[in-house]
Amino acid sequence: MITKYKRHILTILFFKLLIIYLLPITGDEAYFIKWGQHLSMGYYDHPPMVGWLIYLMSFINDSYITFRLFSFFSAIAIAFLIYKILLELKVDRDSSIFVGILFLIMPIDILISLFTNDIPLALFGTIGTYFFVKSFNSHSVKYSLLAGLFFGLSFLSKYFLVFLVSGLFIFALYQYKQKAIKNLLIITITILPFVIQNLYFNYNSCWNNIMFNFFARTKDLHYHLINVLTYILILLYLLTPWGVYFLIKSRTNFKKHTLTFILSASGIGLIVFLVVSLKAKIGLHWLLLLMPYLLMLFVFTADKYKEKLIKYNIYFTYLHILILLVVLVMPITLLKEHKKYKDILLFTKTKEICKKIDKYDPLFTTGYTSASILSYYCKKDISMILNNSKYGRLDDKLVNVKNLKNKTIYIFDKHKIDINKLLEIFQNVEVIQVPFFNQIYYIAKCSNLKYEKYKKSYLDIQKERFYTIPSWLPKGECYFLDRYYK
Repeated sequence: MITKYKRHILTILFFKLLIIYLLPITGDEAYFIKWGQHLSMGYYDHPPMVGWLIYLMSFINDSYITFRLFSFFSAIAIAFLIYKILLELKVDRDSSIFVGILFLIMPIDILISLFTNDIPLALFGTIGTYFFVKSFNSHSVKYSLLAGLFFGLSFLSKYFLVFLVSGLFIFALYQYKQKAIKNLLIITITILPFVIQNLYFNYNSCWNNIMFNFFARTKDLHYHLINVLTYILILLYLLTPWGVYFLIKSRTNFKKHTLTFILSASGIGLIVFLVVSLKAKIGLHWLLLLMPYLLMLFVFTADKYKEKLIKYNIYFTYLHILILLVVLVMPITLLKEHKKYKDILLFTKTKEICKKIDKYDPLFTTGYTSASILSYYCKKDISMILNNSKYGRLDDKLVNVKNLKNKTIYIFDKHKIDINKLLEIFQNVEVIQVPFFNQIYYIAKCSNLKYEKYKKSYLDIQKERFYTIPSWLPKGECYFLDRYYK
C-alpha cells in the first residue's frame, strides 16, 4: 500500500515543506520562541517543554523554519507510531499501514506545520502510548519506565496529557485486571517527578499555569450551543464526512480489544472537550493529541472502501495545499484595502519595519503578538505594556514597571494613538508617525511614568484577575505580588 501511494505521500510532504518555508511566523510561534530565549523552569501559560525544545534547537539554528522542522518530522513519527501501536494491538499489518498513511495524507497533517506546544504534547504522548501498550505485551519493566518518561515529557508540554493517560489506565485495568497494577505503578512513579517539577515551578511562580488554565481562561465564559456544534463539525472535519460514511457502511465486526483501547484513549478527552464546548470555543489544535486514536477507528473500514477513503483524502488535502499556496504567493498589495492590512504587513514585512523602528529603545507594544513578532525579527526584547489581557503575560515577569518611572520609553502601535489616554499614565507624551508601505504606524515617546495611576489602571486589575491565588492553594513565592504589593 505504501508503494502504491508513495508518489502522493512524497508530493504532500514536499508541499508541506514548501508551506513551512512560505508561511510567515505566527504570533504564538514568536511567543514560544521568546520562551526559548528566556529559559525557565516554566512559563505563565503552559508547562515549559516547547520553550526548552526551542532553546535546544536554537544551538543549531534560531530560525522559526528550523523549529517547524520538528513539527514536520514529528508528524512522520506519529504516523509510524500509529502503525506500531496497532501492530501491538494485534491488528493486521495492512490495516495498520492503512491508518498510518491516512494520518500522513490528511489535512490535519498539512496543518501540523507550525511549532506550538501541541506538537511535543502529541509526539511524546504517542511515543508514551506505544511503550505503554508494549509494556503489557512484553511484561518488561523497561517499557513501563519508557512509557512514564515520555508521558512525563508530554505532561510538561500541556496538561491535556492527563486525559490520555487516564483513559489508558482505565483500559489497562479493564483489560488486564490485577496484572496491570505493577506496570501502572511503575509508570506513575516515573511520571511523578515531572508533575513535581511543574508543581514546584507553580508554587514559586504565582501558580501561573493553574491560574491561567483554570481561572483566567474560564472566568468570563458563557454558554453558547454554537460552540458545541462547532466542536462536532471539527470532529467531522478531522474524520471527514466520507470517512464517517464509509465506517458506518463497513459494518465490520469490531475487535473488542482494539475498540476498547481506542475508546479508552480518546473517550475522556472527547467528553471533557464536549463539556468545555458548552462555554468555550474548542480549537482544532486541541484535538491533535487524540487524533492518532480517532484515526485508529478506520482499522474497521471494509476493504472495498479503503482505496476510496485514501483517494478522497488525498484530493481533500491537495485542495488545502492549493488554497494555502494561492494565499501565500498572492502579492500582499492586493490586500491593501483590507482592514487587517497593517497586521498583514507586520507579519510579512517585519524585517523592514524593524529597520524603521530600530532607533527607538526601549520599545514596547500594547499586545503580546506584536511584541513577540517584533522581538523575533528586531533581535531585541520588546515587551507588552498597558494591557490587561489574560494572554501573553510572560512579560509580567520580564518587565518591572517600577523601573520605568524615570525612563523614556517608546510604545509601538499599528493604530492611531490616543495621546490623551497616554497622558493619564505618563507626564510627557509625543507621538511619532512611521510611514511604511503607504500606511502609517505610530510610536509614542513617553516619559515620567505616573506609577500610582498605572498601578490602579493596570497592576491592580492584573492582580485581581491573574494573581489572586485561591486560599486552598499553599502560598509560595509570587514575583508579581512580591514586586508590587510588598
